[in-house]
Amino acid sequence: MTGKGDFYKVAFLDTNTLHYIGIYLIYAKGENLFPWNRKNMASEKEIAINNVNNIAEADLKRSLKRGIETIDFLLTPNINIQVQYAPISELELITARTKGKAIISAANEGIPDRIWSHFREEEIRERVDTTELADIKDQVDSLTSLLEDSGVAVDTNNQTQTDQSLVLAKEINGLVYMEAMDSIIYANAILAQADYLFTADGYLKETVNYIYKPSDKPRYKNIRQQLQQFVRQIILGNAEDIVLPSAHTIAADGKILPPFPISKAGSLP
Repeated sequence: MTGKGDFYKVAFLDTNTLHYIGIYLIYAKGENLFPWNRKNMASEKEIAINNVNNIAEADLKRSLKRGIETIDFLLTPNINIQVQYAPISELELITARTKGKAIISAANEGIPDRIWSHFREEEIRERVDTTELADIKDQVDSLTSLLEDSGVAVDTNNQTQTDQSLVLAKEINGLVYMEAMDSIIYANAILAQADYLFTADGYLKETVNYIYKPSDKPRYKNIRQQLQQFVRQIILGNAEDIVLPSAHTIAADGKILPPFPISKAGSLP
């Protein structure tokens, strides 16, 4: 765990991006694949991709590849990037994985198809026991150490910003619509003064980038200015010095959208 001053850029991870990284690192550690095997990072990455390509389930294959490409980017030499993520994302992962375990349990019992349209909270509660819940929570809690073991620099200092992020999320939704969880994650990224937000959500990426660079849409120039003022009041800085992140998606084929203008020295802007 290292402070931002030791790094050139900070990247904030949304819940989906954290999910892709987490499931890949667990899979890779079990198979001794990139980045655990570091004799030749480039060739080991290709070995990992070939291994994942043998998986039949298309969605899982795509998710694992996104994990590979994200880890590969974060470990790129000379990039000097540090990651952060919000406690709310950990909570979201726990609840989503709990629901997923309950659905698998129900599917294995062959319950009637009509149940899927209204899979109730009571079903989830009764199908996932305390031991299973503890295992799910432990898996999510281990993500930080798993990232650090893989060589990714992680800072968890932002985990004290929960109350402030909720206040800021409300202010964000007073300026532009975002779903509740997305606005909290965006607020956490801003309070962390992250340079980038990595997200798999197209709407969130588009909206964050409208605010980041509002020249094409005049409405967002006012949103940007008001947002900087709100943040200034929380962190007591100068509004013009408040960093608002740009948003990027790392696809399963390794493409970064929108792309970063990497310098000749291999560093980020």
